[in-house]
Amino acid sequence: MLLQSPRVTTLVRGARHSPPPVMLLLIHTDFNTPVLPGLLIHEDLEDYDHGPGHVDDPAPGSKVRFVDSVPVHSYPPPPILPKRIPRPAALSRETLENLTGWPQVELDRIKKRVEALADDHLNTKVCYSDQDKKQIDLVYKLASIEFYALNNYEDHWVTETILQRHLKNTTDKHKKALKAEAALSRALRNRRP
Repeated sequence: MLLQSPRVTTLVRGARHSPPPVMLLLIHTDFNTPVLPGLLIHEDLEDYDHGPGHVDDPAPGSKVRFVDSVPVHSYPPPPILPKRIPRPAALSRETLENLTGWPQVELDRIKKRVEALADDHLNTKVCYSDQDKKQIDLVYKLASIEFYALNNYEDHWVTETILQRHLKNTTDKHKKALKAEAALSRALRNRRP
């Protein structure tokens, strides 16, 4: 027996034979197979009386299905990925506790940590909209690493709401301090002879 490459020719006792055809396995291909009718459908069969109370079709809520109603696939369907919780239309900072459904202790823990991350990585003298986008994204990332539940919310809206509230409070405190300092300096200037 002799095998040659790239053309494969076999010699069996002096006779030439062509090789068998090459078979390819197609993965993830949905072959179009016709759905056959029910197993016992035949014209010569007589109707059989099953007795009183027999129902031919399954109940509407039943999990029983006839073979004809089941789709035929050559591969399993893709897994269903969970969707993230979208931002509510009527979101306010006061209703955050109601929208998340978390216990108050857990929500307070998350708030304190997100506020600490904001103090470490953001300029707390300016409001949320004036912050550096890269720094905001860093706070989102660090918060979602520490609290995996924050990953369940679309576009980090829970973390964003906590940050907006915290930065509004710190900005207001800073503005009040500046106003008090300006008023004090004016008072001192007016007092000098």
